[in-house]
Amino acid sequence: MSNIIRVYIQQNCIAHYREAVFELLSSNKEIEFTIIADSKSDTPFMKVVEWDASRIRRRYARTQILKLALIPALFWQPGAIAIVARDKPDLVITLGNPYSLTAWVLLFIGRLRGIPTFLWGHGLLERGSGPKWFIRKMLFKLAAGQMLYGDYAKKLLVESGFAPDTLHVVYNSLNYDQQASIAKEISSQDITEFRRSLGLSEKRLIVFTGRLQPVKKLDLLLQAIAEMSRRGQQVHLLLVGEGSEQESLQRLAERLEIEPYVHFLGAHYDEHFLGLVLSASDISVVPSGAGLSIIHAMAFGTPVIIHDRVDQHFPEWEAIQEGITGFFYKYDDVHDLSLKIEQALFPISCKVQMSEACQSIIRARYNPNRQVETIVNLVRRISGQEPPQ
Repeated sequence: MSNIIRVYIQQNCIAHYREAVFELLSSNKEIEFTIIADSKSDTPFMKVVEWDASRIRRRYARTQILKLALIPALFWQPGAIAIVARDKPDLVITLGNPYSLTAWVLLFIGRLRGIPTFLWGHGLLERGSGPKWFIRKMLFKLAAGQMLYGDYAKKLLVESGFAPDTLHVVYNSLNYDQQASIAKEISSQDITEFRRSLGLSEKRLIVFTGRLQPVKKLDLLLQAIAEMSRRGQQVHLLLVGEGSEQESLQRLAERLEIEPYVHFLGAHYDEHFLGLVLSASDISVVPSGAGLSIIHAMAFGTPVIIHDRVDQHFPEWEAIQEGITGFFYKYDDVHDLSLKIEQALFPISCKVQMSEACQSIIRARYNPNRQVETIVNLVRRISGQEPPQ
């Protein structure tokens, strides 16, 4: 009889940024991790892993998006439910999202059939209250435990009455090994030539990478740059991404008379190009809704500025330590944002002092190897196998 532990991980799709961690899980020799997912994206402008080219062990299950009045979209993946019900794996990890109908059904199947079923997600971004918290709490209580992206979520859940030993912080990651390798290859000459190609020379350079969406409040960043320009401090901004806000941001740049300082580079997924952009930039600014873009910037030694309402960000905000790996500005305050950018860039770029601290925290926490080690050890404990010393 085989001693291989079978773990099924249900996802709506396999986002491109999860490829490294899922490939590492798939290559594990003692635990058979299988990802159940759709081959198409569930989110506009989000790239997914190429289904036929990936080394991820996966099973296909179509994700249906149900749009109902007055509530956000619901996700329904009947194929995933059928696979779990038929195969009866040793452990199931499903989305920690109350809008995933699939997660609810998998949790009930786990209860009925004795399959430990864990949630993987944000947990809590802020202290819960009201009807939404009641529904979320019901979901959490059905689970055998949770895998969380951050320590703050665990703190909030413990304060809400959940047992600490059921809450496991696995953090989040991009392909850090690839990024670290690329960072070593980028020379000062590469950076100089890239800056010259944009006509920037020695100008201070801000970067934003991600989807150009309303939640990011990029208009605040353009207004802050305009305010700095009126004070005689010129900075340039690179916007790497595409989205519904691009045209309005272009019009705003013209209206604020900062069009020469704002460069729309479009969507790019080539890590070598992104690494060069991030390496050439002095600082990354995410005006609102910051998440994995923080980790991306820090992997290339670039500090990050975000606002101070942490409940409005994703868990990766925890990587920012004031004055060490980045800065926090006052929520929705353009003037304070402009001052924080100025503090970070003048008279000397803060990147000189902060670069190593940024990369250090990624090496320690936010990388696929750390994630996989934590997940594998969790599965061993649940299966009654202690990790080797």
